[in-house]
Amino acid sequence: MTDIAIPGLEPEPPAKEWGRVAIIFGVLVVLITIPLLRWRHHESRRPSLVEVRVVAATERDPVFREGPRTVDPEDRVSLAVALRLEYPGRGSRWLAPVDHLELDGALVDHVRAESWPEADRNARTFWFTLEGPFLGGVLDAEHAAAKLLVRPFLAPELGHKFHATGEPESHADDDVNLGNTLVPVKAGTYRMYARVEVVAIDGSSRPLFTATSLGVDHFDDPAMVRISRDLGGAVAGIDPTVGHLFRLPGFEPTTASAWDLTEACDRLIATSSRTFAVMAIKGRCSSDSLEFDHLGRLSVTDSAVTSTLRWQADIRPGDILKQGDHWMVVVSDDGNGVLDGPDLVAHSWRRPPALLPLASALNDTPTEVGAFRVTGP
Repeated sequence: MTDIAIPGLEPEPPAKEWGRVAIIFGVLVVLITIPLLRWRHHESRRPSLVEVRVVAATERDPVFREGPRTVDPEDRVSLAVALRLEYPGRGSRWLAPVDHLELDGALVDHVRAESWPEADRNARTFWFTLEGPFLGGVLDAEHAAAKLLVRPFLAPELGHKFHATGEPESHADDDVNLGNTLVPVKAGTYRMYARVEVVAIDGSSRPLFTATSLGVDHFDDPAMVRISRDLGGAVAGIDPTVGHLFRLPGFEPTTASAWDLTEACDRLIATSSRTFAVMAIKGRCSSDSLEFDHLGRLSVTDSAVTSTLRWQADIRPGDILKQGDHWMVVVSDDGNGVLDGPDLVAHSWRRPPALLPLASALNDTPTEVGAFRVTGP
């Protein structure tokens, strides 16, 4: 039996039927390929993070730049990161959350932005200080190099944005007892390091890009952001530059080590009792060629610190007290007119520099303390 052919409904030839299938398939491929190509084109033009630099500015000097800065006690320092973004086929651009940016000694045309330039990605900044993990103690030949090493300490108080929230605290803590009689001093040196991570805003924590600024390996690099705050004129008779030594660890070399802390002081890595005192009166770390006049002695017992030295007549700010190898700098009278235990001194004895009462600064061993005035160069 044969099929009856109905006019107008004859079956199409196989070639024509396959051609229609091919057209439908081609349309589907195009519909899928066009968004894919557009996505790939978009992805290929995304910027990538290739470099990060820490920069700083002050109210008096609002240009953000790298390198060391010396500031007054009341100067407010602003810290930020500058990011170099690479755009495929279009070169690179700097991005920073600041109005004026100077890099490598020249003002930079940059994109001013507080965040990553893409809505589906986020950049987070991790701020660090570069500090010595040991706050003080004794240096001998065997452990000196290890104790003077510097490492990064996370500074969470600065937040995670391109602009740091304020200035960093000190983070190194090796159980050195700093005492409870310290007079607060707004001074010291700190160095900054930053790591920036770019992540997708899709719940993923794995960074797409990571870049870091100059770190421990470039501690002495001229581009390292190092903020050194003067002690200022509030402490009469003391060289303001001694403020740069605050926040640094304080060490005393043993006789066997023959370790010279003058270089560490010059590099603002650490100080000693002597280098701190010399900086306070001469504005330098080296004590070479210093000459002294002997002013008198103090008697130290378990119950009191006594002397006959009268303020202004016999003793004045900037004079030196020595208890063996322990150097202290006289700062101010407590009001009774005689040098004694409550009077303020500045020192660094196996710990970071501090301003505190003389009775708190002296060593535990009862002994006499000599008073001197520098007369030499």
